Amino acid sequence: MVVTCLQLTEMITDQREGKLSPEQDEGIARHLAWCDRCRTYIRQMDLMLDALKKLPGEPLHEALHAALLARFQRRQGAGG
Repeated sequence: MVVTCLQLTEMITDQREGKLSPEQDEGIARHLAWCDRCRTYIRQMDLMLDALKKLPGEPLHEALHAALLARFQRRQGAGG
């Protein structure tokens, strides 16, 4: 399977969660073998996730949670 940069950015979360087929995993591995930009993207994403994991797990106020969820849903409805 040939994976483009755009496809990789859309697939990487599923790959990290073990949701991809072996063929898709192999496509990502092949792509990362030659694509410096995507390797950089993955490193940056990993750094961000590691930093977020270190934040205290304080619950969001219900109103803030609702506002963030509504904003996310509006963006998804507008195409991203």
